[in-house]
Amino acid sequence: MQFVYSAGHPVIKYSWSYDAGNKFIRLSISQVQGDDSYPVYRLPLEFEIKYPGGKAEIFRFELNEREVTVYIPASERPQYICIDPQFKIGVKAVNADKGVEEAIAELGSDNLVCRLEAVDALARDGSARAVEGLSKALTGDSFWGVRAEAARALGRVGTEDALKALLNALNNERHPRVRQAIVEALGNFRNNDNAAKALVSVLENSSESYYVRSRAAQSLGKLGMPDYGKYLIKALDYPSHNYVITQGALQGLSELGTDETVDTLIKYTELGKPTLVRVAATQSLGKFVSVRRVYDRVRELLRDPYYRVRYAAVAAVESSLDPRFLDILDELASKDLDGRIRRYARDVARKIRDQLQRGVEYARLREEIERIREEQRRIMDRLGRVETKYG
Repeated sequence: MQFVYSAGHPVIKYSWSYDAGNKFIRLSISQVQGDDSYPVYRLPLEFEIKYPGGKAEIFRFELNEREVTVYIPASERPQYICIDPQFKIGVKAVNADKGVEEAIAELGSDNLVCRLEAVDALARDGSARAVEGLSKALTGDSFWGVRAEAARALGRVGTEDALKALLNALNNERHPRVRQAIVEALGNFRNNDNAAKALVSVLENSSESYYVRSRAAQSLGKLGMPDYGKYLIKALDYPSHNYVITQGALQGLSELGTDETVDTLIKYTELGKPTLVRVAATQSLGKFVSVRRVYDRVRELLRDPYYRVRYAAVAAVESSLDPRFLDILDELASKDLDGRIRRYARDVARKIRDQLQRGVEYARLREEIERIREEQRRIMDRLGRVETKYG
């Protein structure tokens, strides 16, 4: 019931230390969820504790306080400790204070949850040693999902060694989901020719999965290298299921943002293009509504005969929160034939008005601060004159 009748979910923070003299583990656990959540959840927790040279053991403990410290007898220091190894409490978030060597050891756990926890910890560490661990997970883990998360983690780390690990894995990995994660991660290496060349190679390879090639197109655009835009233009005509490569190429072009790419996006919103392609192009225009021809086109698309295109046009407005669209959003909110469009237009209009109100309040605050400063200057001026007169 604690999950049914309250908002939010548990957020568990835990850390541990080992007392070699007294032979025990000091395990500190706390619930750190915000005020919008249940104040204290009652949670039957399990911890996987792995000791050197032995099998992992399970320690069970019921948490029913905001903060608690537990002392666990242990003849030697554990290699790692992992919370909820079998994911029995799925509705939670975890914040673990975990060192790089502990996380690398945790990559050897039999439990998927622990290996994913280790990948997250290594991504947050970002050191050269952490990259070694992530590279090991990317090339050696038995489950494709862990390999994919390791690839994304290396992309977040963003170092030259992380790039080398991703490029090496791209040459050897065969699972399409992992390859998709690798090319997604390569999009984080802005202005890097090696990443760009690898992505072009994937994009042009007809034996690759359509979805891998689509992701490669998006990542190629994220690199921010206009010279590679020609490969995205070429990819617009590649055949694929549901036009996913064309959609990816449009999204990649939207990341470049040149005049040529903006014109291409407008062209692909025209009637006669496949609806899914028009949707991708329309939504991508949201980044460029400050350009007059884009603003005018988005207004036209908000009245498009196709529901999906109108919805994408509202999404474009949402990404810009441009108040010039308020009149047509209000019209859609009251008159559109589709209830989903009416609700979405109403929600976006409210966001724009909230933003405008915050802007007004900010301006008033600035004026009040300036008034107070001016008053302080006048007071200091008067004090100065008094000191001169009577000093």
